Amino acid sequence: MSTLPVEPPTNINVHEHKLARPVRIQKPKGSLIPETLKDMLSDEDFIATQKAYKIKGQQQLTKEERKQRQRTLDTLGVPPFHEKITEEKLLMRKPTEIFQINVGLYCNQACSHCHVESSPKRKEVMSLDVADQCLDVLSNSPSISIVDLTGGAPELCPQFRHLVEGSVKLGKKVIDRCNLTALLEPGQEDTAEFLADRGVHVIASLPCYSAKNVNLQRGKGVFQRSISALHMLNDLGYGQEGSPLQLDLIYNPLGAFAPR
Repeated sequence: MSTLPVEPPTNINVHEHKLARPVRIQKPKGSLIPETLKDMLSDEDFIATQKAYKIKGQQQLTKEERKQRQRTLDTLGVPPFHEKITEEKLLMRKPTEIFQINVGLYCNQACSHCHVESSPKRKEVMSLDVADQCLDVLSNSPSISIVDLTGGAPELCPQFRHLVEGSVKLGKKVIDRCNLTALLEPGQEDTAEFLADRGVHVIASLPCYSAKNVNLQRGKGVFQRSISALHMLNDLGYGQEGSPLQLDLIYNPLGAFAPR
């Protein structure tokens, strides 16, 4: 009986890698959501979380998570917050410069590292009324210069463009925390151009330069879609020398999810 060889984890020493020359791949068609939902059905962590959510509810799970974090801090010898304030005598509040808005938990992906458990099954998204309240806060907060939009996949929230437009009109710089693949979802065909036209700073999540590691953490086919989205952004000027359009990539270590 023969067994297939086990592929070792990707070497973290980037300087030792020899990457192939980038090739323009065909843009994937259709939504990523059906594949994400399919993967979720076999994801043991997701199944366990959903079962706990039905039994205990979000409030209880949040409380347990806080207790777990506190226990972790206790083992590290980190002092309680109120003790640290006393040691430092007084904390002076500075003017608020960044306004981060979480527009919801709906996402076309279900990543293993997501701390808010976003997925296609989460329906919590910001209402127009709340979005208008955010813009009202901005209009009365001259110290705020940056609006940081996150999610979920923020672009998939119905109020995303309303928030971007309103923030830009108020003279604020806008950041979009983008998972890249959302730019390829049906109905989002012009989102990349929308971002470029308004000078939105794109901070994109791309866990690794390895397709295997990305798909392990984010789902099947995510790497190919992410690269296609990056090509779209590049064509619009993002990541190009001399262009005012800013693009940053965020690396997420696999940690406990690394292949063995």
